[in-house]
Amino acid sequence: MLLAFALALMTANAWGQDVCSTVSGNLIVNCGFETGDFTGWTLTGNTGFTSVSTGYAWSGTFGAQLGPVGSDGFLSQSFFGNTITFQYRQDPAYWGLDSVVVTPFVTCGAGCETYAVSFWLENDGGTPNDFTVIWNGVDVGPSLVDAGGFSYTNFSGFVDGNSPIPEPGSLILMGTGMLGLAGLVRRKLLL
Repeated sequence: MLLAFALALMTANAWGQDVCSTVSGNLIVNCGFETGDFTGWTLTGNTGFTSVSTGYAWSGTFGAQLGPVGSDGFLSQSFFGNTITFQYRQDPAYWGLDSVVVTPFVTCGAGCETYAVSFWLENDGGTPNDFTVIWNGVDVGPSLVDAGGFSYTNFSGFVDGNSPIPEPGSLILMGTGMLGLAGLVRRKLLL
């Protein structure tokens, strides 16, 4: 009996974990909204009918339920000087958003990183509606307007942004500054 209870408890915890939290290098905090709220995210614009719900989960227990009426809401998260924003409106129904993943993919030059972006989106289908993804202030799509209903669908792509790794020139400048500071401290100790 005790073994069955322990097994059920372990299985329940596994079911409650969103798949995005298992992706190595994912930069998104609370990627599957498994805190039961928008911890790590910033909500702006029209936040009416916007919540975290068990009814809009693609994986795990929770998902974002996005349905402001009349004007757009915005859900954003920033890291390394980059910002990903979901812009949405769904007058008579809801968008479901879950399992948001942003991972560094490849360096694209000094101070530049290409990121792999992926998320799961569902549309209840009521119109008027709109949904788009904005990366560092630029619409990178999908730009869905008055889209018909669809079940959870994976959207993914690549975007260029700021690198999490300082460029070599910055490292050299920082290193020489540290050496100068160490020399100053040593000099003060000898006096």
